[in-house]
Amino acid sequence: MWASTSLPCERKRYLALWHAHQGLSALQIEDLGLLSVSRLYQQGGLDALKERVQPGQQSRLTPGILADIRAQLASGERTWNSRTLAEYIAQKYDVTIGRTALRDQWRAAGMSWQRTRYVVAGQVDPEQKAAFRDDLEAVKKGR
Repeated sequence: MWASTSLPCERKRYLALWHAHQGLSALQIEDLGLLSVSRLYQQGGLDALKERVQPGQQSRLTPGILADIRAQLASGERTWNSRTLAEYIAQKYDVTIGRTALRDQWRAAGMSWQRTRYVVAGQVDPEQKAAFRDDLEAVKKGR
């Protein structure tokens, strides 16, 4: 049960702790590939085995930039893709960001890309449609 609720790195730590509790030496745990976990436990106890947050690099797209991009997209003045959006951000904010990173950060902000498609602006007049069908039938029959 604990395997489904814990992170993989925590499972490895728990496994090293279990082996230490069973009486395995540090060398035996090292043979299992769990030495770094064993040393953490020896140095800091159970608190050293807790998962630590790895924050990573901060996003280049600030909340202000994201708000401006949302406004640009909502205005509908032009069609955007990752290339044009990256160029817009580079020109306006002097922030260089790759297309893949832009897509990842866009998804992390809760937005998604959607494929554009052509939609007929309005329905054709039914009388014109019937006249076209008649003309088409006439062309097919060779009249």
